[in-house]
Amino acid sequence: MVASAQAIQQLQNAPPSAPATARGAGPVGTILECAKLAAEIAWDEMFNPNKVPALKNELAKSTCDPFWIECLTAYEAFLASGQKQPYTVYTDINQYVLTSCFPDTAKIAIIGDWGTGMNDGLVLLQQIAANFAPSVLIHVGDIYYAGLPSEDSGNFTALIDEVWPKNPPLVFTLDGNHDRYAGTGGGYYPLIASLNKGVGLPQPNSYFALRNNFWQFVAMDTGYHDTDPWTVASNLTYLEQSEIDWHLDKIRNNGAGVDSSINPSGVRGTILLSHHQLISFTGVGNNTAGQPLAVNPNLAKAFSPVFNLIDFWLWGHEHDLCIFEPYSMGPGQPLPTCRCVGASAVPMFTPEATSPSNLVIPPSESAPPQIVPGTALSNNGTVFNHAYAIVTLENATLSINYYQFDSTEATPGDPPAPTALAYSDKAVGHAPQNP
Repeated sequence: MVASAQAIQQLQNAPPSAPATARGAGPVGTILECAKLAAEIAWDEMFNPNKVPALKNELAKSTCDPFWIECLTAYEAFLASGQKQPYTVYTDINQYVLTSCFPDTAKIAIIGDWGTGMNDGLVLLQQIAANFAPSVLIHVGDIYYAGLPSEDSGNFTALIDEVWPKNPPLVFTLDGNHDRYAGTGGGYYPLIASLNKGVGLPQPNSYFALRNNFWQFVAMDTGYHDTDPWTVASNLTYLEQSEIDWHLDKIRNNGAGVDSSINPSGVRGTILLSHHQLISFTGVGNNTAGQPLAVNPNLAKAFSPVFNLIDFWLWGHEHDLCIFEPYSMGPGQPLPTCRCVGASAVPMFTPEATSPSNLVIPPSESAPPQIVPGTALSNNGTVFNHAYAIVTLENATLSINYYQFDSTEATPGDPPAPTALAYSDKAVGHAPQNP
């Protein structure tokens, strides 16, 4: 998508008489060339349609996925409509909280960037169902390519229905950037309203909280301010102030409604969920000088008053599994325990990503965020494994185990056994907090 944006900029700046760029014979063959070709088609669909058939023919003969074009064309169509991105603000700050929606002893499956509709994603979900029987399935966002209603149905609900034709888990999905590209033509809000209808627990909004007596999962909407596919690499997302206030209220009032006969501490632990990353060794977006940042200051500032009340912060967006070492936003300002679980379906090619040389790191740190040794995803020589997380709740005790999934021979109906990483997160008990 970055290459697509660059290609469009080149087309915009090219003189009218500029000759077409020569291409080598045979398939396009590289991600960069695929992206540029997709951008040219999107551009010429609007401004030079007589060139489109030849370009599409070239695309059809390549190994490229032509539907990434949809991100661009759906977004341009939404802009042309003159409408605003949908977003719902609470009328009562106590809205959008689902209490007692899963038992005090439960399993929660967390997948990220999963909505591709590919066999990889289907078999990964079959593996989760066969081995863990989760009470809740949480998707941390991005149904590809542009979050259209047909994609939400075909790439998301259809696969879940196939895996769980009866007695499905509760399903919730966060708002990612791909869920926003079609704007008012997208299917995100109708999708979440349709989830869990059979048990009367539809997802109440794009930000929400799920609670039992010991734990709460608090999900935010970072997709609302990352809606432009042209700026996907540089955009620094943020939350509406009203939503920040809502989150702070839920985290600070983490004991609301707790049955003290079951949980004498009277407080819940908090797992914070977002689509976009808080930290990254490749950059979370750019500052005003165009430099990539290791920490998103907008999200860090919003939640810094309650960092001590957040047990874990999990997200997607980057198609990777990252078990981060402790990191800080400044001297004496440690961040919560950070995990990226965005590697559930999109194929990512080797080699591993590296930190840009101009990455801006906090003054309290001497290096980019680091991964716990031994937790990097394996690969089959071409693409990295997929991944997901299983959260096990046993009253006040929580553990998170991370699993990788080799998609090389993923066969629907015959999922392989899970492969656990040699790493597990744990948290036990919560003492009452001072006001």
